[in-house]
Order: sequence, then C-alpha cells, then structure tokens
Amino acid sequence: MPLEARAIVVGCGIGGITAALALARHGIRVDVFERAAEIREVGAGLQVGPNAVRLLETLSVTQYLTEAVVLPERAVMRDIGSGEEIFEIPFGAEFLRRYDAPYQVLHRGDLLAALLAAAQRTGLVNISTGKEVVDVIHGNDHVTARFADGTAAAAEILIGADGIRSRVRRTLRDDGPPLASTYAIYRGTFARNSDIENAVTLQAGAGHHVMYYPIRGGSMVNLVCSFKSERGEPGSDEWGTLDELDTTFAQANPLVRRIITHLDRTKKWTQFDRPPRSGWVGGRVVLIGDAAHPTHQYFAQGACQAMEDGVELADLVGGSGDLARRLPEFEELRFARTSAVQSGSRFWGEWSHAGGLDAELRDATLRAVGGRIYEHLDWLYGADRSAPIPSIPPSRDRYEVIDAERAVYARGLARS
Repeated sequence: MPLEARAIVVGCGIGGITAALALARHGIRVDVFERAAEIREVGAGLQVGPNAVRLLETLSVTQYLTEAVVLPERAVMRDIGSGEEIFEIPFGAEFLRRYDAPYQVLHRGDLLAALLAAAQRTGLVNISTGKEVVDVIHGNDHVTARFADGTAAAAEILIGADGIRSRVRRTLRDDGPPLASTYAIYRGTFARNSDIENAVTLQAGAGHHVMYYPIRGGSMVNLVCSFKSERGEPGSDEWGTLDELDTTFAQANPLVRRIITHLDRTKKWTQFDRPPRSGWVGGRVVLIGDAAHPTHQYFAQGACQAMEDGVELADLVGGSGDLARRLPEFEELRFARTSAVQSGSRFWGEWSHAGGLDAELRDATLRAVGGRIYEHLDWLYGADRSAPIPSIPPSRDRYEVIDAERAVYARGLARS
C-alpha cells in the first residue's frame, strides 16, 4: 500500500489536531481520521494554563482566538456554605513575568476550531470523518490502520489520540477499561451577569463543588457542578440523581443556589481516569493525551497535556529520516510529568472535597502558602522544566471499573 502521508493521527480532538498541526509545521504530511461523523467538542469551558498558551503562540493559533479568549484576573477558592474566600492565585503582572504567558479560559469548541483552521492552513493536514479504526497492523517500515468501512491507510507512524477508550491503546496493551469516579457531574452555560467576577471560581464543600468562569469573550459563563454519589454504580440511573443533586446543594450559599439553576438537568456525566502506566509506544504506534494518560478535571490540564504531547512528539521526530526511530524517547520524555498530573489531579480533587477537620487543615495550609503559591506551580506552568516534579500523596477515594461498552451515559441514553 503506498504511503499517502508520513503520519496517521487517529482522533481529531484537541490533542490529535495539535499533533497534526505540529507535525505539519515540520513539513510532514498527516492524515487525521475521526470516528464521529462531524468534528465537535463535547462540553463547554476549557482552562488553558500558560504552559499550553505558549504552545498556541508557537503554533500561530492565537490569531484565531482573539475574540473567544477570556483572561481571568485570578483563580479563587471559596467555602460553598458561607461563600468565604479561602485562597487565591493571582493571574496579574507577576504571573505573566514568571510564566511568559497568561492564564486563559474559553469554549472548547472555539479552541478546536482555531486548531483546525491553523492545521488546514498548512496544506499538509487531511481530515476524514466517519472513520472508525478496527485494527492496527504493524509492518517493518510502515503501520496500517483498518477502518470499519473496509478501507485502510498506511504511514510511517500512527498516533493514537482517540481518547479515554482508545481503540489504538487496545492494540498495544489489554489493560482493561478506565476507572470511574464516584463523583457525578452536571454542566451548564448561562449569560454572564454582575454576580460573576472575572475569575476561575471554585466553591467547595464536603463531597461537592461548583466551578465557574466566563467564556466567549466574557459574555457567557461555563458552570460545572459535581458531587459524590454512593447510590449505585457510576453511570447508572440510580447514581447521581437530580434528587441527590438538589439535596447536596440545598445548604450552599445563595449565589451557588442561584447559578445551579442554569445546569442542564437532562444530562449527567461520569469522570474517568487511569493510574499512570507505561507502554505508550509499540513499534510505529504511539499514544498521546487521554489515550496514554487520562486524568481527572481538577488540575485543568487534560487538554493542556495533550497539546504538550503533540508538540513535543513532533519536535522529537520531526527531523528524523524515519519518524519511528525516536518514538521510544517520547514516553521517557513525558511519563514523569504526565504521571504527576494524573496523580495530582486525583489528590486535589479529594482534598478540595474534604470536610470537617480535614477541610480546616486544608484551608489553613493554603492560607499559609499565601504569596509563595507560584513556587508550587513552577513545575507545571514554567517553561524551565528543571523545577522538581512534586511527590503526590496516594489516593484515598474509591474508583471503579464499570462496563467499558456502557461507558458514560447522559440521561435519555445519549452517550457523552
């Protein structure tokens, strides 16, 4: 089979299209295959830390985002019962000097559209939809993807960017389905009003939280609401019900009770991840993003780490006569960092949902950190990777294996 492109990317989400764009900027022709009939991002809001903003600038994507991006003034954590401020991370002048990029929030669809526009402008990225990979066949000097429609494509390397239930991952290792959190998630968007400051706001209590921030140039607000449910298997009809949602947030402060009326009450979401595991590379195949190292939402780094994967992979292989030659180095380059994000996201999620004495200890610790917070963020946001990666305490919460095919269901049986 003739090689029409030097690289195949399976999955046209944020990580996949970033990888394609980054490879194209090295002069590499890329074929991107997306399972869905149309390319769109599920969800709404997205936080983009300075580590990823710098990449967007390097990739010349920011020119497509000028009207969509919001630059929040800070991140703030509040007590969900009283509304009292616990802790803040300022995103002002000192933050900009330290990390050479701002903190941004925007709609996921806006970022995906910008990446697509930049990729298509290269003239080296071809995107096909409705192409479900059913097998990956390894050859000596190429790799072939076979699709459900009976067609196939071959290239020097294949990049699996096909998400939490990656079909490409299953061709490399059979390590079972991802793990489900017991926290149910509801989402919503609404028109911004004077109640909503220009900030990334987390209001947290024992076993529940809301997160909200402006998007779409500041005209809209992205809202995420989550609570721990023990009433059934994650994703089932008995789990994370509207009755439990209402009961959990009944004692929240007035602002929270007002804004959660904007939740979409017809859909609930389950959150998945995996413990850090090696084995992202096999022959001419490599995994990136959620296919390699899926993470919870609490560090707001899932998309950011996928973008880092795409750019660093392209930089690594871009100068090679054979693109596969340096693939094994990719996992060595990325594993410690992405593992810390995975473990750290679990830890921060569990810590932010603490109650009683644990919550008092958390609040006292955060307040004591105060103006030294940037020292604890340098490893994540800084351009200099010499900052030590933190040691993350082990998880204490419960995570479950559920039916991989049933996956995440919204009410009404709409798959997320």
